[in-house]
Amino acid sequence: MAESDKADSDGYFTAGDDDEVTTSQSGDSDSVKDLKGSNVNSFEAMPPEEEIVFGTDESSSFSEIQKNRSGQNTANDSIDFLQDPEHEMTWGRRIALGLMKYKWYNPQIATPKDEKDEPQEIAAEATASESLRRRRPAPPSGKKAASNVNRSEPGELVRANSSFLAAEAYPFSRATRETPSLERAWAYFDHVALPRCVVPPSERNKAKSKNIFTRVLHRFQKADKRLDRAEPGEKTLPTRLYRPVFTPHKQLGDWGLGIGLYFSTLRAITIMTFLAGILNIPNFMYFSSDEYNENPLEDVSKRLLGGSAICTDTTWIPCPSCNENDKHFGDGRIGVGINLSTGEETTFARRNNCDGTTIQTGMVSLATFFFLILGMFVTYLWLQKMTVAFDEDEQTAQDYSVVVLNPPGDATDAAEWRKFFFDRFDGALLTVCTIAVDNDLLVRCLVERREKLRQLEMMVEDGTSLDVLTLSRIAAKQERERRFFGRLMASISPGIPELFARLVVLTAKIQGLAQQDYPASKIFLTFEREADQRRVLSALNVGSIPAKRNKISKISNPQHLFRDQFLLHVKEPDEPDTVRWQDLNEKFKERMKQQALTTFCTFGAVALIAFIVRLCNDSSVTGAAYAIAIFNTVFPMVAKFLTSFEAHASEGSKQRSLYFKIALFRWVNTAIVITVITPFTLTLENEDGLISQIYALFFAEIVTTTGLQLADPVGHLQRHILAPRAKTQDAMNLCMQGQPFELAERYTNMTKILFLTVFYLSIFPGALFLCSFALFVNYFTDRFSLMRTWKRAPNYGPRMSEFSRTYFIPCAMVACAVMGSYFWAGFPFDNLCNQNTEIGQEFAGSWLVDPKGGGSNVTVSVATTDDAFDYCLQDFFRYGRDDESFPFISKFQKEQWMTDEQETVTDVWGWTSVGVILLVVLKLLRGWWSSFWHLFKGSYEPCGQDQKINFSEVPSISAYVPQVESNLFSYPLVACEVDEIDPNLFDWTDPDRPFSFYDLTKDAEVLLKGTDVASKFSVFSQITHWSPLSRSSRKSSEQNIEDC
Repeated sequence: MAESDKADSDGYFTAGDDDEVTTSQSGDSDSVKDLKGSNVNSFEAMPPEEEIVFGTDESSSFSEIQKNRSGQNTANDSIDFLQDPEHEMTWGRRIALGLMKYKWYNPQIATPKDEKDEPQEIAAEATASESLRRRRPAPPSGKKAASNVNRSEPGELVRANSSFLAAEAYPFSRATRETPSLERAWAYFDHVALPRCVVPPSERNKAKSKNIFTRVLHRFQKADKRLDRAEPGEKTLPTRLYRPVFTPHKQLGDWGLGIGLYFSTLRAITIMTFLAGILNIPNFMYFSSDEYNENPLEDVSKRLLGGSAICTDTTWIPCPSCNENDKHFGDGRIGVGINLSTGEETTFARRNNCDGTTIQTGMVSLATFFFLILGMFVTYLWLQKMTVAFDEDEQTAQDYSVVVLNPPGDATDAAEWRKFFFDRFDGALLTVCTIAVDNDLLVRCLVERREKLRQLEMMVEDGTSLDVLTLSRIAAKQERERRFFGRLMASISPGIPELFARLVVLTAKIQGLAQQDYPASKIFLTFEREADQRRVLSALNVGSIPAKRNKISKISNPQHLFRDQFLLHVKEPDEPDTVRWQDLNEKFKERMKQQALTTFCTFGAVALIAFIVRLCNDSSVTGAAYAIAIFNTVFPMVAKFLTSFEAHASEGSKQRSLYFKIALFRWVNTAIVITVITPFTLTLENEDGLISQIYALFFAEIVTTTGLQLADPVGHLQRHILAPRAKTQDAMNLCMQGQPFELAERYTNMTKILFLTVFYLSIFPGALFLCSFALFVNYFTDRFSLMRTWKRAPNYGPRMSEFSRTYFIPCAMVACAVMGSYFWAGFPFDNLCNQNTEIGQEFAGSWLVDPKGGGSNVTVSVATTDDAFDYCLQDFFRYGRDDESFPFISKFQKEQWMTDEQETVTDVWGWTSVGVILLVVLKLLRGWWSSFWHLFKGSYEPCGQDQKINFSEVPSISAYVPQVESNLFSYPLVACEVDEIDPNLFDWTDPDRPFSFYDLTKDAEVLLKGTDVASKFSVFSQITHWSPLSRSSRKSSEQNIEDC
């Protein structure tokens, strides 16, 4: 046998740049191979030769195509992030570089140079090793590729068959104290934490103009140019930061459909409310005129309040039937009057002389309401168009992928899946196959163990062995030396004994879990062509219930049955970085139980906080307003805490749950609670009235909230104070990641402003302009935060936008109709009814009125010909259960207080609100019925046009690699073996460490070393990648396998 044949007979074949896959010996007796699952890719399922040729030249390999596409030779040196030109840096980085020489800013400079530079040299060498590993040429035909790492003991780094040092994965054999580099951390901030786009080839060698006006004009001229988003840490192509102002709106889809649709919705509602405000100008003018209010507001700072229904034209009148202790009158609305002649006492009440409900005001407001409904419908159609535009503009893995939700448990051979789709679906070419197994608990335990070990490494002295005996000795010694205070602090902040105890438990748990059988739970399949994905989804478009029951009669072509007997349930998956692999396989019933419990806690928190606000309002209206603002700020953290107890298969599902909790609270706390706690007679009051409080909320939203967001005090504290004092490079990098971006919170903030506007539209028409301006400001501040301060967000899909349009926007329109009817019926908001008789001699004369609840005494003159008034309840919300109160129409008023015009307006609005409620209910029922129907019948519809771009030709594209985010590592931990994964399939790159550092399977390798663990199924998920081949390289590869 030839030497090459001997090498191949060992069972290994290592592919180079032009080869398709990497295969490993399937019969390995090592328990580690059983654990990780072999990434064996059979060449038996290879499609016909002509189906896999890319490019026009037969000799052109896929790597050459990539080189031609990028315009660079991959053999060139990587870009050094530390050598960025100053004009390409963020201002924070420029300031930090200038202050690094001062010890008060950067304590790391106190470290001796010989100790400081060594870790950087090691990191640079590891970076070089990773770069060489990516670019090393294929071995000669028939030769076995040598591994670059040999391991004698866990954690040892040894040189093997190479001249570079390869970093080892956890656990290290000894604690290593690296000296972090603040300069590298700021490079991480600019190149990894912040989003960047690839610099177009036409702009790479252009000199920067020194004229600022020329630069601004140049950016405006290129505002519609298409940009390609770069991967985090991209170091082969020149990149630059996105520009917050000049980045085209259509490029916001680079952050995912969900974020692009959020900004589109924000812009649409901004324009819509501004136009509605223009339509509502007649009401604005009427409320600010002398015809409505003889004493208009003179405070220039509150001009918008001058166009509201605030009434300053009031008169104190005798009201013997009024109860001076009635708290619903509010401070300054009722008092005791003393006759200056006779000394008699009687109750006086303050009457509003403003006639707000006229035919003009009511009909203009109604026209505005219908315009808003029309605007929402147009927005809905426009967002559907933008969904297609964003989807076609940015090609992602989702556009080429399907997920099989009900695979057979033993279907863990990737070659079988590839052959099935190629043979049964007209040559559908599979490029990446990720076989996920039901190992959620094992993955969570491995992630937690890695974190605990990392914490222990930072607590023990440098060079300390991390073996069990050493750690147990240190833990026991510290626990013996503890006194009462030390034990108390340990219960709050765990020390080495607590961390080690948890580490021991996790280790034993992992060893037990690794011995279990883990069937395949989901299969993520990425095709080379978008047309293949669409063909598969259309052919297997069946409901979840028939698929679960394996009703093969529901499928039209029996050839599409897997193994000729299984009906597959497939759908388009979420984006790779939104999949929550640690919760992927949680059962549906468990998820429902978790969400029901957290929802109940949310309702309880809403009720409790509403009660607290009510107590604050009883003592001070200002105190209640501050309480509302504080709770609106704090509750999102409570909602996130509650949501953390829920298992979600994707980040999009988690965000929808968070959206519901925060929106429910903010809507109730901001709009509804204010209405409930504010006395009815203070609705039109100038000082501390309902409208004044709404104005204050808008002002706080525009000024305070926006100012804090732009200032980013927490982010600057982390980057400039905490980062320079971090002990590790990971901790320093984590300080640079920015504040978490929650799409749910942004949608909640937007809908809160809209809800507040439409809720009080009838009595505060100027709120439409405030809403438009607030959302306009939010649009640009959110763009700035997204590109400069917020943590990088996953590529959310369109479901959050659909959820908002389906539920919250219609609910806002219902609130607008119902509250409009309520407010038009409530004028003049004084609970006084004219008896249409003269007051008589009894109350004639001069009276000194002492207002209850504050205010100076007032002298009132009463004539015998003045109209007599009695107490009457104008607040429909306070009607009894036996009283007819809804809809708010004129015939349901207990006593006559409405004018003729007011009765007409009230009736129109009352029945309009009923019609809107019925339409929204019918819409919701239709949506629920559609969802129910889709359980039995598929619902797939393609989005946009096939772009005719192959998956492997898309730059900066990723695959479905199982990975989990950690708060202690600046990059995700990978839950599958990474040695044979193409680095281009990851959506991130660590310039300092290889991917193997984040490989959790290596932790299991150490824990199970020396044990005989064999199981029927793989313990970890596996990912297989078939690279496109040229004809010549494929023939060579197949010939080598045949020779073996």
